[in-house]
Amino acid sequence: MICPSKDTAEDTVKKDPSPASPPSESESAERPAKAATEISFSTDPSEASIDPEPLIAPKLIPQAELDAEYKRTQEEFDKYIAEYIFPEDLSKSAKKKLIKKLHFEYFKKIRRKIEREKIKRKRAERGDDAPSKRHKVTKLSDSDNKLRIALDCSYDDLMTERDIVKLSKQIQRCYTLNRHMEDPLQLHLTHLQGKSLSRMEGFIDGYRNWDVHIKSESLLELFPPSEVVYLCAESENTLSEFDDSKVYVIGGFVDHNSHKGLAYERALAAGYGHARLPIDSYFTLATRKVLTVCHVFEIIKNFVESKSWEDAIRLTIPARKGLEDKV
Repeated sequence: MICPSKDTAEDTVKKDPSPASPPSESESAERPAKAATEISFSTDPSEASIDPEPLIAPKLIPQAELDAEYKRTQEEFDKYIAEYIFPEDLSKSAKKKLIKKLHFEYFKKIRRKIEREKIKRKRAERGDDAPSKRHKVTKLSDSDNKLRIALDCSYDDLMTERDIVKLSKQIQRCYTLNRHMEDPLQLHLTHLQGKSLSRMEGFIDGYRNWDVHIKSESLLELFPPSEVVYLCAESENTLSEFDDSKVYVIGGFVDHNSHKGLAYERALAAGYGHARLPIDSYFTLATRKVLTVCHVFEIIKNFVESKSWEDAIRLTIPARKGLEDKV
């Protein structure tokens, strides 16, 4: 058994009940300096500062890992095509087109992953490691804007496959513009069926989750004719203001001047109201006043935000249209 020494025992038993006395000046001088990380306070508020938290750089996937994943996807696709049953009457050119389409769909996931990594690498190279600010999205149900805009997708039978591809991209552009508005418009897609629907389902991921009123029914089935105002370049009525009790319709049609005045004729036949954007009130155009679906929507969006037709039109119409101020 080991017994404590006398000195140790006394230290154990005896405890000084008095509080510790402050150190003398000489003791303070001998004491080592405190660590630099200790927080110091200043009575001068102008000197107070808080060090910002260090930014965490985005985690990058090694290029070798991306290459390996792409190679695996290619091997899986080759096996998929080898087992794919093509129609017997399919021509060589049609088969190539089908394989190209299948390739596009099969590689969509890895392609997007690679694109995201490219963006991360570019940001890292610029030293811009801060996370990007997400735009605050307002749902249509929460929007203070009750103006209804409908894209009429009932022109499938008059468009080629190439034109339907263009239309689907324009619809996607309209959705994006609307989504970034502080108070988005009540955007409707009507008569979405047939080739346009197939294109949306085949090439635009998640469109069913869009915050948009998507309907397969026609305008006549959804809205009474007295509420509809069809926007047509040929109309003699110039649009000046919007009425929330009306629904303003943009023809979902890639024209190429092959069906001039078709939307106007349909509006008259159905008993709809109609109007044209006030472009010629402010500008002259070197070309026809017929614009793409997304340009018409963007003009409306810009007018709603700025309350100026002149600014809305000038911001939207591309230079190739030969826009000039009206004298």
